[in-house]
Amino acid sequence: MSSNRKRALYVVMVFSLALNLLVFGGIAARMLETPEGRPIPPNLFWVLERLDDEAQTRLRPTMQAFSDEMRPIRLALFQAQQEVNNLLTEDPLNGTAIAAAFSKLRDAGLEYQDIAHRQTLTIFGELTPEQRVAAMRFIQERSRPPSERNRDRSDRNNHQEETQAR
Repeated sequence: MSSNRKRALYVVMVFSLALNLLVFGGIAARMLETPEGRPIPPNLFWVLERLDDEAQTRLRPTMQAFSDEMRPIRLALFQAQQEVNNLLTEDPLNGTAIAAAFSKLRDAGLEYQDIAHRQTLTIFGELTPEQRVAAMRFIQERSRPPSERNRDRSDRNNHQEETQAR
């Protein structure tokens, strides 16, 4: 095997290992951070946390059905990612198989996204305007860069400490 080919293989292997460590590190951090220990929350269940008891009770069966619908899609997405990871570490690299695996991963991701958007629209259609605003605040908070979220949390903590000191 030529030295350039070996070097390329090592780079791909290091990249794949780094990607896997990043994903598994994120999962581990999430498990340690959340009280229920789930690495990936069921789709849309976070909406329920912002609602009153009556609304939670009313929406829980729909949310459970949505979670059951999403489970096989999540599995397909995970398996497609694993296939890509495995193919990227084979020697010799099979570009055709990798391209097909990436295509399968894209298709699984698009299917997941399509179902998630449909479910979100259904759930938000069941919420009051005030509940939708509260849910959107949560979405906007989650979509901000982590550095901004951490800075805001630090600012709130400092403000609380100053208030308590008075």
